Amino acid sequence: MRRPTYKKLVGSAVLAQVIRETGFKKAEDFYVALGSGKVPVGQIVNKVLNRLKTEEVAQEEAVPLKAPKGGRAIAGGDLGIRVKGVEDVLVRLAKCCTPVPGDEIVGYISMGKGITIHRADCSNVKALRRNPERFTPVDWDGGATHSFLVQIAVDSWDRPRLLEDVARTFAEHAANIVEYGGHVEDQLAKNWYTVEVGDVKALRGLLTALRNVDAVFDAYRVTPS
Repeated sequence: MRRPTYKKLVGSAVLAQVIRETGFKKAEDFYVALGSGKVPVGQIVNKVLNRLKTEEVAQEEAVPLKAPKGGRAIAGGDLGIRVKGVEDVLVRLAKCCTPVPGDEIVGYISMGKGITIHRADCSNVKALRRNPERFTPVDWDGGATHSFLVQIAVDSWDRPRLLEDVARTFAEHAANIVEYGGHVEDQLAKNWYTVEVGDVKALRGLLTALRNVDAVFDAYRVTPS
């Protein structure tokens, strides 16, 4: 196993979990205690090394075809996510399931990447359960300052001005289109859109409106297989 550098450990999710286990809510309080000798250095080193012995699941964030962009780690509060029992830790949204506020979520400690937030029904979570000690309690706290990417599929009969009407529906629901693709075969149009939404409630309203567009017979959120 490669030994982690000090710089990589500071601020990492692994160290954040160890800090929480030793009873500290803030990283700075932990570092003060460590520097004063109140917390044995050897004990912390052993805890960190034990965490690092568990290898990454190879397909932890397997990205599906036409996956939304993103995955950058930012402060949990900015995403409206609370990591129970610890503050000042970076989180990222899993690319494989792109959770949005209102989804049931789980947090998984990713080596050197902070805490990755998956939807609880994400197909990759089952594989990650092989390392139960790396899951940490998380929930939405309603303070998100960012929009969230989701992928939506729209199935319809092809007709003139279809894309124009669909795009107007996205605009009416303040859902910015980030990426688009699709094809037509035997008069059946299958299109997908990566869009920015605020939460699950907004997403549901958008899907209902899309299904009411003339010639559209289904609109749904794309989820992992």
